[in-house]
Amino acid sequence: MMTMIAGRLSQAVLLLLVMSVIGFAGIHSVGNPVFNVVNVETATAEDIRNATIALGLDQPLWRQYLLFMGNVVTGNFGTSYIYHLPAFPLVMSKLPATFELALTAMLVAAPCGVLLGLVAGRRQGGTLDRIVLKASVFALSLPSFWLSMMLILIGAIALGWFPSSGRGQTVSFLGQDWSFLTFDGLRHLALPALALAIPKIALIARLARAGTIEVEAQDFIRFCRAKGLSPKRILFGHTLPNISIPIITIVGMQFGGMLAFAVVVETIFAWPGVGKLLIDSIQLLDRPVVMATLTFVAVVFVGLNALVDLTYAVLDPRVRLST
Repeated sequence: MMTMIAGRLSQAVLLLLVMSVIGFAGIHSVGNPVFNVVNVETATAEDIRNATIALGLDQPLWRQYLLFMGNVVTGNFGTSYIYHLPAFPLVMSKLPATFELALTAMLVAAPCGVLLGLVAGRRQGGTLDRIVLKASVFALSLPSFWLSMMLILIGAIALGWFPSSGRGQTVSFLGQDWSFLTFDGLRHLALPALALAIPKIALIARLARAGTIEVEAQDFIRFCRAKGLSPKRILFGHTLPNISIPIITIVGMQFGGMLAFAVVVETIFAWPGVGKLLIDSIQLLDRPVVMATLTFVAVVFVGLNALVDLTYAVLDPRVRLST
């Protein structure tokens, strides 16, 4: 186990370094943030030059990167050009909104997807199986922006049940503001969470269905039936544990994806999370905030991958033996 953890940590450090190089080079190859800092209409050439020096943009790119990495080691990602706040604390201040949105969506998607996949796989070729397959293909084919707008059209405009934007009323808990603790916050949370959850339900359902079909054909399931175990006990007591590893993988990866890339949904629903902050920062060329956000995204993905691998080792002894 310790060897596995050490290997994962070394891979994580390498991935973070590669991400930092690509992200830093990419964001510094687009535009000039000085023109978003100074008043272009009244600024003189000297004002622009002074702003460039103040932001450290007069240095060669490689020197800027080394200075950036030196600051990152101390936890300093710089100060936002636009918000005039430390970049990383600014990103972390948006995390609770994104976290509760992603967590709510996954709490809906995982049980629904697993249950639909189990039932469809158990009744392969039946009416329910065909409905699940066709519905999952349709759900996975929907662009997230179109699905979000349709949910607003139906849920907010036609029916008037849910608000179309914003986070709603929040309550402070553990030093952070949360929407799910108030009724108004839950109403604001419903549509964006559903927009994130629907494609995940389809993905998890297809994976659970394929695993169920494979496991149900194995000898130990036939032996369970021969012993007279109930179909419900076989399905949830024997089939589900044997398909859990790929499901855990996809749930972990999709949860990380929602934390990092709920950009479209957050933008359409004006949800004040990390994704919306990233889009706004890219448009305004707020480089410290962009790099802080990208670093957070990379750490989330690497951390969730490592957690999934460790969960493998707990659930499946064969993983520990092979490691």
